[in-house]
Amino acid sequence: MKPIRQILADQKGAYFLMSAIVLGTMVGFAALGVEIGRWYGIQAEISKSIDGAAFAGAKNVSNPKFPNDAALEAFVVEVAQANFPGGLLDTDTPVFVGNVDAQGKVTVNGNVHSINHMTTVFDTGQQMTNLGAVGAAKLRKAEIALVLDVSGSMAGGPIGDLQTGADTFVNNFQSFQKDHKFALISFATGVQTPVALDHDFVFDMTNEIANLNAVGGTNTEDALGTAVNLPWEPGQLALPANERTRQVVILFSDGNPSGFKGQFKMGGSDVTAVGLNSTDGNVYNLIGDTYDQATYFGSNAKFSGDGKTSGSACGGAQQTTKWYIMDDPVYGVNAPDSPIAGTYSAPYCFVSQPDANFKDYQAWLVKEMAIDHAAQLKAMGIDVYTIGLGAIDQAFLSTLATDAGHAYFANDPADLEGIFQAIANELKLILVS
Repeated sequence: MKPIRQILADQKGAYFLMSAIVLGTMVGFAALGVEIGRWYGIQAEISKSIDGAAFAGAKNVSNPKFPNDAALEAFVVEVAQANFPGGLLDTDTPVFVGNVDAQGKVTVNGNVHSINHMTTVFDTGQQMTNLGAVGAAKLRKAEIALVLDVSGSMAGGPIGDLQTGADTFVNNFQSFQKDHKFALISFATGVQTPVALDHDFVFDMTNEIANLNAVGGTNTEDALGTAVNLPWEPGQLALPANERTRQVVILFSDGNPSGFKGQFKMGGSDVTAVGLNSTDGNVYNLIGDTYDQATYFGSNAKFSGDGKTSGSACGGAQQTTKWYIMDDPVYGVNAPDSPIAGTYSAPYCFVSQPDANFKDYQAWLVKEMAIDHAAQLKAMGIDVYTIGLGAIDQAFLSTLATDAGHAYFANDPADLEGIFQAIANELKLILVS
């Protein structure tokens, strides 16, 4: 029988041998873990370089600097190589291949070999490990309408700053004219569409923006109603989100709405015109041309009544105009949501001027109509951005916008260019998927 001391000595030797084996195994696994971690790092970097190259290629599908697919494919390979040069993270020279299909989808494949170190020292792996990735991107088409307030309060410096900001915005999309469509809507008392929603827009847009003139009232509701009726590409909501044409309205205004487009009876005849309040504090005493910025009809437009030339319930001597909107079930004086429901009855002949109740009604009416048009746009899947200048009702503009993140405000007209640029940057980022 062995002495106890010898048995203990033999156990120590066994423990030492076992510890050496376990330690060596642990070091081997640690080495493998370090190597695998580096593989993941290489994989992440080559994936980022490929995604960036595909993104850059998709943004330049229609760029005349690349006259054919081969030129664009060479460009995306250069971008990928610049983002992942040979030798990065102990790799050999990467190989990238670009492809542009008939639908404008840009695909980039990349492969590189990791030069292994730790795993070969411990004979736990290969000398080289192949790593690769593939990325694809496609430019989404866009339809964008600029809806610009050119009312009289914009005269002087503000209209110039608006022109600079809008011009900057449009020129951001110079290289996308074959892919995107733009429209320009300007509004004051009347509403005009000097540039229809179409391709090849930059020249016409910048030329018309330079010719904007500030005069007249603020017919926000009709401007948004005009935007609703643009020839937007239909059926976008039925498509997957990343395949839809991106449809956007950008509304700029420096004041609260003061008018609306509606039906009127003047001198016994029905007309379509713009009803708005005047600058003297009276309400509903002006009717303007629906297209001209600041053309008003004559004295027969003043006051509300039945619009008759004879036998008027309001008295023949008082030349009257019937405002059909006042009896509308949704927007009328006694509509359920009207702030003065139950206060007056038709034909509203002898409303004193100025009248505080009617001022409240007028302010509610023109905002409510604008809000409803914005809701129509949003229901169509069209994003609404709003830009407000000065002491505008920010809650109102935020309601018009898709959400609070789509509403921008400036106290200084000089800030408008930066806001338009920020929106352009955001749109350019999401127009490639």
